[in-house]
Amino acid sequence: MRRFASYRLRFAALLFAVSLVLLSSTSPATEPERKLRVISYNVQFLPGIASIVNKRKDPAYRAKTIGEKLSAFDIVGLNEVFEHRPRKMILESLEKGWNGKISSVVSPDPEDKRFNGGLTIATHYPILASHVLTYSQGSSPKDYGVQADGFAAKGALHAQIALVGDGNDAPSVDVFVTHLESKSDEVRRVQYAELAGFIREHSSPDRPTLILGDMNTRGNPSYQQDSASAYNLMLKDYGDALGENKLVDLWPHLKGDALGGTNEQESTEIGNRIDYVMFSNPNANRGGLQLVPKSIQVNGYLDERVGALSDHSAVEAEFAW
Repeated sequence: MRRFASYRLRFAALLFAVSLVLLSSTSPATEPERKLRVISYNVQFLPGIASIVNKRKDPAYRAKTIGEKLSAFDIVGLNEVFEHRPRKMILESLEKGWNGKISSVVSPDPEDKRFNGGLTIATHYPILASHVLTYSQGSSPKDYGVQADGFAAKGALHAQIALVGDGNDAPSVDVFVTHLESKSDEVRRVQYAELAGFIREHSSPDRPTLILGDMNTRGNPSYQQDSASAYNLMLKDYGDALGENKLVDLWPHLKGDALGGTNEQESTEIGNRIDYVMFSNPNANRGGLQLVPKSIQVNGYLDERVGALSDHSAVEAEFAW
């Protein structure tokens, strides 16, 4: 009996040892990868009398359809929603597509007689904080007539968006949306610096940052390769504002030298790349939320009824986190 008991003890010890080896060789459980879909889109709803020159007509149809299609995204950054009615229709369509969950930041109407900045950030996640910037300069009607950007209070919006929960300590991203000067190179360069200051003030080294919008700055490969180009000046200003967090222009990061034109809807291989999705992550040593870029594409949103939903193509990006 003693010998049998001894064998049982040895067998139990062997089983225990084997179980320890198996447990030590098994990787710890990890959380499932989550997706974040982001879109930047200049939708061309020009203000006041200028609306007659919108390239795409039927604004009510366009607004409703844009809202329906963009509800497939988690964070939406819009340019040129100057008119209140189309903006309201887009937000209503988004809210319906997001099952009643929507948070938004929009360009306020200025106190002077100018039009608003035409910007909107919308998401089905909670917005923890938001801020508005109005640029100090815009091209003058004296120089550019009715096409001058100075008729609108152009600027930028910021939203700190919580991806989980809604408390101040929730994992979140800083989202900046802008639409830069379209006529004057000199004014646009002033705006680079002003937007950089806005980013520096409202971003955090502990959070990812997304920068979206129509930069009216050509990012085609030849401009990327020219160290003196406005493109590289713009990236330097934005990158300096983020400090140790490296700024990444997502299109060349994932697509290399592909053209990615956004001001022609029929093909990404014509036109200029002037609409952007950029991002940065906190230093990995800090821990916390990290965005992992998965894909980017240009979508012309061609439409049988109006040709295309806007005179620009949208830039769509997907991240894991």
